[in-house]
Amino acid sequence: MEKTILIAGKDLPYGGDFADGMALAGYNVVVTGNPESDSASVTAGDIVIASWNRPSSVSARSLVLQAENAFTVIDETVLYFDAAVYAQQFTALSPEECTRAIDTMIAGYCYVTMEILNRIEQRKANGKLIYIVRHHPNMADVIRSSALRSSTANAAGPFVAGAEAAFTAFAENIAAYAGDKQNVSVILVSCDVQNDTAEKDGSLASWLADYLASLDGIKKRSAKQSLSWIKAGSKAPGSLGQNLLSRFR
Repeated sequence: MEKTILIAGKDLPYGGDFADGMALAGYNVVVTGNPESDSASVTAGDIVIASWNRPSSVSARSLVLQAENAFTVIDETVLYFDAAVYAQQFTALSPEECTRAIDTMIAGYCYVTMEILNRIEQRKANGKLIYIVRHHPNMADVIRSSALRSSTANAAGPFVAGAEAAFTAFAENIAAYAGDKQNVSVILVSCDVQNDTAEKDGSLASWLADYLASLDGIKKRSAKQSLSWIKAGSKAPGSLGQNLLSRFR
C-alpha cells in the first residue's frame, strides 16, 4: 500500500535528493520548502512542497494540514537535522543569530513533533516518527583532531553544536515518551561523517525506505530499544531471519 511521508528540517533545495529518493521508493512525499521557487529541486513525481515557518506552532499545524490535504493521512514523519547545512547558515555569534538558531534548529522540530503526536492520537492510527541527525565536525572537534583540521572546510560553530546536542536529547526523550504508546514508533538514525550509506541523500533514502518497510508487521520495539541510535546502512530487524528462511525455499 502506498504511504505518505512528511520530511521536515532539511528544506528544499538542500533536501531535494532525499525527497526524490523517498518518492522513487514508492512514497507520496511532502517536503518543506518554498512552493514558489523550489520546484526545480525535485524531479520525481508525487512530491508536494509545503511552506513552514519554523518559529511558529501555528505553522507546524498548517504544515501537517497541508500534507493531509494532499494525501489524506501522514504515515511517517522524518525530522532531519543536517549539521553540515546548518554550519554554512549559522556562522556569527550574536544575540540575533542566537534567536534565529533557536527558532530554526530547536523550536521548529519541537512544534512539528507535538503536532504529529497529536494527530496520531486523534486519528487512533499507527504512525512513525523518524529522527535523522547528520553529524558534522564542530569547532571543538577540529581543535581535538589534526585530521579533522585538514579535512573540515566549515566547522560547526557553537550554536549549531549546541542545537545538534539539543536535537539528539529531544529525539531520545520523545522515544522514551512514546515508549508505552502502541500506535507510535520512534526511530533514531545517526549519519556519521564517514558513513557510506549517508554520503548521498539518495542512498540514505533508499536504505531508510527498506528499513521502515521491514518494521511493518513486527512487534513494536521496547522503549529501551527505541533509545538506541541506528547507524545508516544497518541491517533491518528480522532481515537475518528472512535471509535464513529464503535458503530453505
